[in-house]
Amino acid sequence: MALGKIPRFSPSFSPREALTVMHRLARPGDEDTRVRSFEEAFAARIGTRHGIMVPSARYGLVLLVRALGFQPGDEVIVPALTFFAVPAVLLAEGLRVVPADTGLRTHVLDPEAFERAITPRTRAVIPTHLFGTPCDMGRIREIADRHDLKVIEDTAQATGASFRGRAVGSFGHVAYYTFGLTKNMTTLSGAMVTTDDDAVAEHVRAAVASGRPAPLEKSVKEAITGSAMMVATHPWVYPFTVHPVIVLGNRLGKDPIHERFGEAERRYDTIPEAWIDARPRGVQAAVGLRQLERLDRLNGARAANGRRLDEALADVPGLEVPEYPEGAEPIYLSFVVHHDRREDLAAALRRRGVDTTIGYMANISDHSLFPEIRNPDACPNAARAFHRLLHLPVHPNLTPRDLDHMVEAVRSACREIAT
Repeated sequence: MALGKIPRFSPSFSPREALTVMHRLARPGDEDTRVRSFEEAFAARIGTRHGIMVPSARYGLVLLVRALGFQPGDEVIVPALTFFAVPAVLLAEGLRVVPADTGLRTHVLDPEAFERAITPRTRAVIPTHLFGTPCDMGRIREIADRHDLKVIEDTAQATGASFRGRAVGSFGHVAYYTFGLTKNMTTLSGAMVTTDDDAVAEHVRAAVASGRPAPLEKSVKEAITGSAMMVATHPWVYPFTVHPVIVLGNRLGKDPIHERFGEAERRYDTIPEAWIDARPRGVQAAVGLRQLERLDRLNGARAANGRRLDEALADVPGLEVPEYPEGAEPIYLSFVVHHDRREDLAAALRRRGVDTTIGYMANISDHSLFPEIRNPDACPNAARAFHRLLHLPVHPNLTPRDLDHMVEAVRSACREIAT
C-alpha cells in the first residue's frame, strides 16, 4: 500500500466483476438459469450434490433447522465464540442453545468440549470455521455420528478452506456460507447452503422460491458500494480518503468502518419478513461465477500472507499468533493475534498506518443478550480470546513491502506499549 497505509480489508470485488454487474443489470436475462448455474458450480467446488442460493446465511440457517425437523426444546451445541445471529436465530426457532468452548488460539470448536456438552436432548452441533480456520472435522464428525447428531457446518468465513485435503462444508449433513463484501468470496450479498440430502435440498429450494426477488434497487446499491470500496482501498486512494476518516474516528472514540459495515446485536422474536422476500438475483449469481474462477488464487494469496505473518510474528514478546487444528488448511479470512493490551496495540498500529479491528464476534456464554444460556465460567478459552483478540490485515491485495511494513509496525508497537 502507498505511504505505509494498510487497510484492514480490501474487497475481492474486481473491475471485471463490476462490469459483469452493469451488464446483468442492463440485460437481466433468465434469472433462474443464472442462479442455478452458480448453485451447480458452487456445489461441484465444495463436493456436494446440492447448492441452493439463499438471501442470507442467517435465513439459510433457519431453513436448514426447519428442513432437518428440529422441534422446540431440542438442543443445539454451538461454539461459545461466534456471531450473535447464530444463537439469536436458534432461539427464535424455539431451540435451546448450548455453548461449548473453543481452542484458545484456534478459535474454533474444541471437540472434547463439544462432547462434554452433549445431553439426551442434543440434536445437532454447529462447528464454525471461524476466521477461515477449519475445525477438526474428523473428530467432530466421529463424535456426532456416535451420538446420532446432525452436523451443520458454519462456513460463513471459510469458503474454499480444507481439512485434510477436503473442502469444509462437505463434512456435515448440511452447511451454509455467506458472500458479503468483506468475505473472501463475494456476490455483494446473499448466501448459499449445501447438502447431499435430497429432502433437505428440496425443502430449502421450495422455501426460497416462495419469496419475492430482492428489489433491483438493492442490487444497484450493492454494486455501487462494492465499486466504491474497491476504489477506496486502492493503494493510491486509501491514504487520502478512508485512512484519514479512520484516524479522525479513532480520536473521537469511534470505528467508522465497523459503524458502516457492522450491525447492532439483537434478538429476533420472529423471523423478519425482509429475510424471506429477498430471493437472490441473477446478477449476484453472475458475480459469484466470476469469483469462483478466482477463488483459489485469492485464497492462495491470503494463505501465503498468513503464513508469512505466522512465521514473522511468532517470537514477538507479549504477542500470541493463531494456532490451527492438525490437518487444517486455513484460508486466513482474518489473522487474529492476542495481546493483553490490545486497545493500546491497536492504537499504536494505527499510528504506524496499519488499520486493525477487534471484529464482531461475541462470547455467547457470557452475553447479556442471551441470559438463558449465560454461564461466565463455562467457556474459559472463548472468554479469554474474546478480551484479547485483534485482527491484522491479511487480504490478498497486500504486497511483500506491505507485509514487511506490518511486521515491523507490530514489533515496534509491542515494544512501545511494553515500556
